[in-house]
Amino acid sequence: MNKNPIFFALLLLLCTCGTPRSSAPIQDNSTGETYRDTIIAPPITGGEGEVGSEEISTDQPVAVEVLPTRYAEFISRRTTSAPALPRANNACHLAVEVRGYEGEDGCDLLLETDAGNLFYVGAEYRGDPLEPGSRISIGFEYMDPDPTNTCTNVDATIRITCWKLLRVSSGIPRPIFCEAYDRPSQWLYDLAKDFSATYITRFPWKDDRYVYLLESPFGQYLFDCRGYQLCQPRKNCLGFIERIREGVVIWEG
Repeated sequence: MNKNPIFFALLLLLCTCGTPRSSAPIQDNSTGETYRDTIIAPPITGGEGEVGSEEISTDQPVAVEVLPTRYAEFISRRTTSAPALPRANNACHLAVEVRGYEGEDGCDLLLETDAGNLFYVGAEYRGDPLEPGSRISIGFEYMDPDPTNTCTNVDATIRITCWKLLRVSSGIPRPIFCEAYDRPSQWLYDLAKDFSATYITRFPWKDDRYVYLLESPFGQYLFDCRGYQLCQPRKNCLGFIERIREGVVIWEG
């Protein structure tokens, strides 16, 4: 009888220690399920058939597609007739374009009037050298032809008695063929790079022509479609444009 209480105490202790504690079931990962205390990490994607390989970018800078520059034809007396010559005058009122004929017909620097006359400057003049692509107004006198001049595309030889600058040269010695570009031509692109321009915008202009506004950290530059510079920094070049709402950005740097 004295052994019964001890027996029952041992039995009770054995039952208490031998029973496993209840816990969250751990499932076999081979079934595709995860453990309840596991956070699912996003899969690492890479090349096909590889895990963890990174895609290497092979992007190269996109080449800028520019249009070739198309120059307007020089006036040639082989195919055109000379208009009537203007009367000589020292009042410095005759507007002319300074053209660089680049050796064509033996000619170098000629002055072209708005009427289409071609003048060769046969004597020295005061002031800075004339720059092709600029526009000036002159007073002048006619001279006898220079026998040493090889240019055959001349209407008259003149002596400049005075001159005033009307438009600076854009660095383009002859007019550009006027076009409405939807992407820059080479001459415009070269100017944009020279000025570190960020945008080129095309606007309609007078006489069914176009102008191009170049915006740069230094200010604005405005060129007409023939390559003539109309405006430069320190001036509000947008003020020259009447139809601002019709501007079209054709290039962004």
